[in-house]
Amino acid sequence: MRIGIDVGGTNTDAALLGDDDRVLAAAKSPTTADITSGVIAAVRALDAPVESVTAVMIGTTHFLNALIEGCLLYT
Repeated sequence: MRIGIDVGGTNTDAALLGDDDRVLAAAKSPTTADITSGVIAAVRALDAPVESVTAVMIGTTHFLNALIEGCLLYT
């Protein structure tokens, strides 16, 4: 099983995918200021069997917006 997470400006969405790519569960949680709390809430709501999860993928609208708007700082 795999977990996919998308952190958006308003909501954090999570989906649990089976080995055959079927969506087994989906959850939505408000995006929090610290980001992590919203991610944890969405993942916990999936109620996934931890021992069966082989990958976690995360995408963030925050990152994409910063990239598009040229707000990323390079050092």
